Amino acid sequence: MNAQRKKIIMAEIHYWKQNKLLPEHYCDFLLTLYTQGEEQVVDVNDAILVKEKKSETASLLGIVFFVSLIGASLFFLNTIPLVTISVAILSTIVLLMVAKRLFQHQSINRSIVYILSALLVLGVSVKIWLLFFEGQNVLLIILLSLNCVLWLLAGKFFRLVYFTLSGTVGLAFIVGFYVMKLL
Repeated sequence: MNAQRKKIIMAEIHYWKQNKLLPEHYCDFLLTLYTQGEEQVVDVNDAILVKEKKSETASLLGIVFFVSLIGASLFFLNTIPLVTISVAILSTIVLLMVAKRLFQHQSINRSIVYILSALLVLGVSVKIWLLFFEGQNVLLIILLSLNCVLWLLAGKFFRLVYFTLSGTVGLAFIVGFYVMKLL
């Protein structure tokens, strides 16, 4: 076995030992087997899982920064609102496509991207209301209800509890607000 492959395998075993993915005595046995009884220093940062995790974290932070920038531009760039709305809608579509491609197996990262997309859609809805229908509170309630229904349907369709829960709670708050307003 070549030295590079042996180094990668030993780095992986150290990573497993450090994160308790295997019992310590198994890892010690494997390390002894691969080092043939000699003591060798291995950098855990050479492990493939560590590199993948760093890469995923960096891409996720980039996505969060991008979505924050788009969301802030929705409400702070008022000179050309239709362009910012169009960019936000296009960004949401691209974000969902990126989430599908980048995070195929990591449900946590994909969930974060789905939540960010839902917040962008909510931001676009509120911005449209502010631009064209400000002062018409009934329309705002309808837009917010549609967002909650969309979250509820996404939660049921994709079996995402947090969307089902947020859609249900959102609709309950809207109905409660409407009932309180009538009293």
